[in-house]
Order: sequence, then structure tokens, then C-alpha cells
Amino acid sequence: MWNNTGHFFRKQLGKVDIQIYVLIGMTLALYITMSLTVRHFSDLANLRIMISNFILEGIMALGMTLVIISGGIDLSIAGIMPFSAIIFALMMVRGVPAIPAALVVLAVSGVFGFINNYLRKLLNVHSFVVTMAMMLTLRGINLVITGGKVVSSLPRLFVDFSRSTPLGLKPALWIFFGFVVFYCLMMTKNRYFRQVYFVGGNPLAAQLSGINTESFLRFVYIQSAVLAGVAGILACMTYNSANASFGINVEVRVITAVAIGGTSMVRGGIGTIGGTLLGILFVAIIFGAFIMSGISTYYQDVVTGTLLIFAVVFSERLKSLHLGGKL
Repeated sequence: MWNNTGHFFRKQLGKVDIQIYVLIGMTLALYITMSLTVRHFSDLANLRIMISNFILEGIMALGMTLVIISGGIDLSIAGIMPFSAIIFALMMVRGVPAIPAALVVLAVSGVFGFINNYLRKLLNVHSFVVTMAMMLTLRGINLVITGGKVVSSLPRLFVDFSRSTPLGLKPALWIFFGFVVFYCLMMTKNRYFRQVYFVGGNPLAAQLSGINTESFLRFVYIQSAVLAGVAGILACMTYNSANASFGINVEVRVITAVAIGGTSMVRGGIGTIGGTLLGILFVAIIFGAFIMSGISTYYQDVVTGTLLIFAVVFSERLKSLHLGGKL
């Protein structure tokens, strides 16, 4: 079984190589151009700021990569992330220590992921429908809980920790790097994680080969929701507050970065964590270029939408050529 599966993995991964090379070239070209035209753009401090501004999207993009490779989508992250931030902040304001509060938030986030997958299976509909419903429901709950107000006055100890810079980087960045290393290792070395390529590429064949596809898809949606919970906690660490407005359009930015990184939005079983990281870096540089160039942020959604369309069309065209022109 695993020999055939391994051949399948290599075949699928080979389809994204060209797009990855193109993405690397575009990223370098954009970075060099901005470095030559905008003062201080290439400074290490500015690069760190650009990456820090996309930590939340980066964390959720790791989980979203697995979801999209499996053939699904998870829009609920845009509701889970602010919900997690709000509950985490409220618990700390009311005297609950940060670590127990974080564990509760992650457990609740996992339950949302479980519900997403359960409803997807029960109603026999695409995950787009149930996760969008979850997103809208949680957005309403977030407004009810906060009354539209900001949750602030977090414990001094937590604020001091979030502002600390061990080895020159804030804790949120270290946590992000930790998850990046974990997911890179799991997606390249761990057989269970790598089943996502088989399940997304050919669910029936995966099931016939002995993989419990429903159990695996449950894991996929739970891990995506948990990472959205992590992003909510990191949002509190970044802004030292929580707000129902967190997460507005974050699902679009996350999906765009994943698609730009070569994960197929049309075909399952294609994508890599490395490609997603490049996608996040590319989008972060573009948004950083907006800020440094003084261009109105109103154009960011225009650029995001254009990038998403371009990524999907370009990616599918490459895969079509790889498969001999057959869509």
C-alpha cells in the first residue's frame, strides 16, 4: 500500500514545482524592486515587521493548506480566530492564568472544527457551506459577547511577556516558527499527515486502500480550527486586547496565500507547506510595499482578489499542461 501511496505523493508534489520556481522569482523580483525604489524597505527591521504583520495569517495558512489539499475549504477561521481572542482575553481579565485559559480556548476551537466536519458529513454538502455558516454564526456571537467593544486591561504579566524579545524576536514570532517547523516535518516525514495527498487526490482509492477517510477529514478540520484558536491567542499577544473586528477578511488573505503557494483550489491532493510559506512571504511583501509606498490601503482588497484569481488560473493552467492538457 505505502509503496503505491509514496509514488502517488511524488507524482502530486511534482506538479507544483514550476509554480514554486515562478513564485520564488516573483518574490525576489518584487523585493529587489522595492528595495531599490523605497528607502529602508530592505532593512532587517522592516522585514521583521512585514513578517510579524502576517503571523496570524501564517499560522492559519498552515492548517488551511491541509484542508485545501484534502479537497475542502474552511471559512470558519474568520470567526474562530476573533472568538478565541475574545474568550482568552475575558478569561484572563477575570483572573484565569494565561496557560489554562489558552488550553480552554484551544479545546473549544477544536470542538468547532469537529462540528464543521460532522455537519459536512451529516448534511452531505461541501465544507464551504458549513464553514461559512459557522463563520457567520461566530461573528454574531462575537458581537453579542463584546457588545462591539474592545476587551482590554489584560494582566500586566501577560503584557510584559508579549512585549519581551528573547533573542531579538517577540514570543509570537517564536511560536509561529515552532508551528512552521512542526508542520514541515509532519508533512514530509509523518505518514499520517501525508495521507492528506492520497485522501484529497482520490478519496475512493484511499478508502479502498485501508485509510479511514472520514476519521482523517475530522482531524483535518479540527487542526485547522485549533490553529485559528492559536491565531486568536497570538492576536491578544500582538495587540494586548481582543475585538470582534479581528479576522475581517482574514480567510481571503489566508486562502490567497495558500493558492499562490501552489495548493490547488480545484484539484485535491496538490500542495506543500513550503509553497504556502512562500505564498505568505509574497503577500506580506506586497502589503508591506503598500504601506512603505504610501499607497491607500483601500486597494489591498483589490490586489488580494486579483492575486487569488491569478493564482488559481495560473496554477490550474500549469497543472493542465502537466497532465497533457486535460482539465
